[in-house]
Amino acid sequence: MKHSPFDNLPELSQQEALDILATPICKLELSSDYYKAAYHLSKYPGTESENALLGLIQSQSTDKSILIAKRQAVEGLARLGCQRAIPMIGSCLNSKDPYLIEIAAWALSELRCRDSYLIKQVSKLLTDKSQNRRVLIQSLAGMEATSELAILAPLMKDFSLPPTIQGAAIAAVKRLSGKADNLFKLIQNLELINQNDRQCAIQDIINSGSPELLPFVLKTPVATSFRLRAMNQLCPDLSIKIPGLNVIKSVDLLIMDDPNNLILLHSYEKQPDISFLIEELYGTDFSRAYLALRTLLELDAIELWNALEFELDKAMKDYGAIHFFSILFGKVHGWQIEALQSIKTFLLSAMDGRWPAYMKFKPVAIISLIKLFPDASILKLDEWLDESRTPFWASRYATLLALETSEILDSSLPIDFQSMSNDSNHFVREKAKILLEKIDVLL
Repeated sequence: MKHSPFDNLPELSQQEALDILATPICKLELSSDYYKAAYHLSKYPGTESENALLGLIQSQSTDKSILIAKRQAVEGLARLGCQRAIPMIGSCLNSKDPYLIEIAAWALSELRCRDSYLIKQVSKLLTDKSQNRRVLIQSLAGMEATSELAILAPLMKDFSLPPTIQGAAIAAVKRLSGKADNLFKLIQNLELINQNDRQCAIQDIINSGSPELLPFVLKTPVATSFRLRAMNQLCPDLSIKIPGLNVIKSVDLLIMDDPNNLILLHSYEKQPDISFLIEELYGTDFSRAYLALRTLLELDAIELWNALEFELDKAMKDYGAIHFFSILFGKVHGWQIEALQSIKTFLLSAMDGRWPAYMKFKPVAIISLIKLFPDASILKLDEWLDESRTPFWASRYATLLALETSEILDSSLPIDFQSMSNDSNHFVREKAKILLEKIDVLL
């Protein structure tokens, strides 16, 4: 099974995890060890792991550490695909812990539970405002609970509800009934001021299975990871035709992440000073950050460098700032030699092994490196195009995209584009095909 690239808990063998769960919590050095053990057991399929996690769920202890570990045990059983755990997970719906209820409902959906009694249990919880009703609605959709459409349909038009709950209901009704009457609301939600609401709207569009809404998603000012997920899940193959959308060109624009291609929700009454604009690149609201980036792109390279030169160390510690700085470096023309030396060091640092492979800034860092430093980038092409060393498909695609318009693209490059026809990602395969055709023309 696949795990998060941010999996940074200390590694445990299966036996070590089993031993921890067999030890009374009062005899453990850390009360969090139960959680750690439950987390790692989900990596070891088999009866032993399942039995240990089931035993943890059955614990009647009120110890906070065990309650937290029970949540992880439920998640682990779902990720292991343990169908026999469904009754035990279903019993968690009666818990007083709303977080355990939430993860139990999610797990039942993941396990494709179709038990009518458990579906009703999840549905009844929708009347409890203390529960995460968004997750409950999503779970009912995943459980194919067509019997609950009469409960879900009114939620779509209840404007007293938060947009995240309304949106989840719209997506669930679309998935369960095929009716798309209220999809316009999901489009509206993409322009909500609250960033979390915009992110939820994208997930609702994914859950609704509405690829025709992709053009709106791609213009939404949120982190690229959300838009990439939508592109991958709503276009699982290139045979899907979306009116007004060229899929490959859209992927190109998405990977390059030019702020001019987004609908930004903020504006400036007057031009801010450059220090304010740079500080905005560290912010968590991407609509504001993209607005600052778009404004910075209009400035002169020398003026920019005078302000950016002393920001590089700080920026290298911030994921979002690395992303925006990398775009800025690649799109601005006229950098001086001394600036380029520092920019090269910055971009190469963004690509080194201390960062997880799936960091959202890596694709734009690759594009800027190939554009600004093509000769040095040639030495990295083999690594960036190798799926085993660069598992993030967007980084491999970014490499091909940057090469497509680069002066170094010719038949002498040490790249076997033909072999990339076996890449696991359909967008990468198509882009490799395009480059191969272009090289044939050059020959």
